[in-house]
Amino acid sequence: MKTLLLLLLAGSAAAHAQLDRLLAPVPGAAPGAAPGRAPTFAALQPGPTAALLPAASMLTTERLLAELEKELGTRFAVAGELKLSLARAWEPVRLPGDDLFLAVTELPVGGVSGAFFIRVKASSGGTPLGEWQLPLRAQLWQEVWIAATRLERGQPLDARMLGAQKVDVLRERNPLIPATADPSTFEIAQSVPAGRPLTTRDLVVRPLIRKGQVVDVVARQGMLAVTMKALALESGAAGDLIKLRNVQSRREFSGQILHENKVQVHF
Repeated sequence: MKTLLLLLLAGSAAAHAQLDRLLAPVPGAAPGAAPGRAPTFAALQPGPTAALLPAASMLTTERLLAELEKELGTRFAVAGELKLSLARAWEPVRLPGDDLFLAVTELPVGGVSGAFFIRVKASSGGTPLGEWQLPLRAQLWQEVWIAATRLERGQPLDARMLGAQKVDVLRERNPLIPATADPSTFEIAQSVPAGRPLTTRDLVVRPLIRKGQVVDVVARQGMLAVTMKALALESGAAGDLIKLRNVQSRREFSGQILHENKVQVHF
């Protein structure tokens, strides 16, 4: 009797083990898949991602910014090297074609500054990709004049007093003087410490004629020309209209500065 009971228990355990093997999920099958069905090939393949696609077929952050730098540089006639960055992450967009058409539909009202918004739309292969409002940060690198030594008010500016350096001009509150400007046409309006970039507030156009200076005046009427001496009542640069006083008649009049020590009057 005892032997019969042991045989029955052994047979029951074997049956349960066989049933468990039949109900066990197939290795690699997704949760919830029908028992006993092998996964398909497609189910084992990863979906398309930006990392698996050729860079040329994606509108990446780098490509987007490069296109915007060219577009904004042209639109605003930017002098210097414009560098843009996005203020938030950009998700790469797949391009259906080999081409890319990017249009800026809304420009910053105040022009390119340290931070601004623009709106762009893009298409590729004749297919619209979308339209986005983008927050951008910008740097504009230009070569500007730097004071090589301390500059004092009233000094005529000379190239030997200056050095050239590339700076981000968008970080400066006042416009800087580009290194392409002729320093001989300016003089110092206020003291500038050595090493500081020169701004438009630091310089004034060097006057060709100064207040209190006696100048030659040419008065013309048709083919008739008369010369006289006059006292400059104002300072001015080339092309400026200044007040003068005839040194003999004491009569006051206005004349246009031609060059150093010479003013012209038209009747």
